[in-house]
Amino acid sequence: MPRHSIRGALLAGTACLTALTFTAPLLAQERAGADSAQSTYVLDQIVLRAGKPKVASEVPQSVSVVDSRQLEDIAPIHIGEVLATVPGVAGVGSGSFFGQGFNIRGFGSSGAAASESGIVQLIDGEEKYYESYRQGALFVEPDFLRQVEVLRGPGSSTLYGSGALGGVIAMETIEAGDLIAEGQTFGGRTKLGYASNPDTVLGSVALGWRPAEDFEALAAFAWRKLGDTKDADGNTTVRANSKTPNLLLKAKKTFGDQYVAFSYQHLEAKGDDQDFNQLEGAQVGLFPGFPGWGVGDITTRDQTARFIWGWNPEDNRYVDLTATLSYTNTLKDVRQGDDPDEPIMDSLLGERDYRLWKFKLSNVADLSGAGYDHHLTTGAEVLKQDRSSSVPSSSHPEAYTRAWAAYALSELTWGDLTINSGLRYEKQRTEPKSSVTVTDDTYDADSVEPQVAAIYRLNDSLSVFGSVAFVNRMPTVDELYDSFMGGAPSGDLKDEKGKNIELGLSYHGSGILTASDEAVVKLTLFRNHIDDMIVRTNAPAPMPAYVNIDRAYLRGGELEATYSVAAWEFGAAFSVVNGVDQDGADLDTLPNNRVTLQAIWQASDALRLGLRSTLADGRDKPNGTHRAGYGVHDVFATWVPQGGAAAGIEVHVGVDNVTDRDYTPATWLSGPAPGRNFKLSVSRSF
Repeated sequence: MPRHSIRGALLAGTACLTALTFTAPLLAQERAGADSAQSTYVLDQIVLRAGKPKVASEVPQSVSVVDSRQLEDIAPIHIGEVLATVPGVAGVGSGSFFGQGFNIRGFGSSGAAASESGIVQLIDGEEKYYESYRQGALFVEPDFLRQVEVLRGPGSSTLYGSGALGGVIAMETIEAGDLIAEGQTFGGRTKLGYASNPDTVLGSVALGWRPAEDFEALAAFAWRKLGDTKDADGNTTVRANSKTPNLLLKAKKTFGDQYVAFSYQHLEAKGDDQDFNQLEGAQVGLFPGFPGWGVGDITTRDQTARFIWGWNPEDNRYVDLTATLSYTNTLKDVRQGDDPDEPIMDSLLGERDYRLWKFKLSNVADLSGAGYDHHLTTGAEVLKQDRSSSVPSSSHPEAYTRAWAAYALSELTWGDLTINSGLRYEKQRTEPKSSVTVTDDTYDADSVEPQVAAIYRLNDSLSVFGSVAFVNRMPTVDELYDSFMGGAPSGDLKDEKGKNIELGLSYHGSGILTASDEAVVKLTLFRNHIDDMIVRTNAPAPMPAYVNIDRAYLRGGELEATYSVAAWEFGAAFSVVNGVDQDGADLDTLPNNRVTLQAIWQASDALRLGLRSTLADGRDKPNGTHRAGYGVHDVFATWVPQGGAAAGIEVHVGVDNVTDRDYTPATWLSGPAPGRNFKLSVSRSF
């Protein structure tokens, strides 16, 4: 699609949005429990990761929620397909299950080592981080997900970790209660699925058990067979060639006003003759004489275990205490494949992993009084990360990172005004292992991150909000000790310092064009000023491999809207990001400016039909190349029989990239993106 037509579509979409007061294509569940006494807007998402749970229109931050219903509409093969619907979020890797990395507002994965650290990625509250040369950053079984939240910008650093310049991606997995029908003690779901691109077969079963009110448990198993990803011309771009079993276990026991809970997730992918480069594929002939990155027998293992103790006495509103002990590990084990014509370089073989142990203690105190609501969250955590490599490698230096942090977040509502203020202090030490020969220097750093945000309700429908947040991203192991390109270690690096300002408007209401319609709109504008931004030099020693540049500026905004009337739901999401360094040159990490439009028709109680279109503007790259704009369209349908022998069955069909469009997103290292993809799944609940 020509660039001028993309811009025309963006302008036309903006006019349409203004006229019809749409909101985001992210449709949410109805408010329940204590919120039911207040005004209910079925399109307003419940946000769990912004402190005290609240709906999105009441959060003074740019936030999106992909709930269980939208996950069913997307029918994702990998986590990238979920986040592709969220404004301000862009993929970086490929269409492969194992090639996923992300960019939020110009921060995050960019193909360079350590760039993933600008985004905090959470699964059930536990941080996930992985970086290895030309391989993915996040490995998640999407069939286990019940909700995904994206909190854009650094305002969530207080609770979830320092350095979140881009924001937080928080994924929640299914609970026993999602599977058990009202009044029952046991329930479950089975599913069979198929997708053509990437070639995928899925089988899964999830079981929930609640024999008594004080105990529940869940066991879920999913098995995926992953094959090739193809472009619009039918050419294979990335070969996954993997069998991937996944396990999820949960249990919770309540003892009066206390409880203990345990959860464990395990992904174990065995790839045979799998592309080493899961971001770009083989790339034979990338430069003269280059035989390609090769294929190997590659194991990908991802584990998350946690034990939780909670105490919430009914007679003491100052105590809602949670202690969490967790362990996570992400590993890649790369061995030569069976094809001698596609060898992997010896320096890229071996086992590379990240082990993280963490203990976290937090408390939410209800300090409310007459005429105001006040909740104070305080906490502390201590962690140790072990980055290992079985083969000494200058591109994957081994090191220990130890850190401790303390934080506090105050959420005060007085009349129509809500003020959130937070402060986080984190101290970190990074120590290279003996396999790092370029230096033995230990790096000590600390970070002080204050933030304040406010939202004021102008009337029953309209609110204004704003925030200021200061964030420090401390250098990672790669940035300190990587010497793969021949550069010297970078022990003199300074922290990246981000100053982010946001302003916005939030609207929710009903009876706008008809007596029964509803709408939610949220507009956020941001400006992020980064001092001492860390960049790679790609220069030989004595030049350090990484240096700080003076400053960089990013600015833009997101506009989300959804409008519901009768059996129809319409949505739109706009995102614009621009950024330059101190010399005025465009940053290389900028995503496409884009709009996503969606229409869903509930044709009957049994049939749901939908159309989703993404229109992206082109982007000039700093190296002089241009990534063209594009338009991609998806259709989907869900059939849920309402009675008889077929009751409990759900059939989903969909076609992604209906027109088989050849395109490459601006944040991808190379391309193209996958061509047309047919999806089919059949599930049954019992």
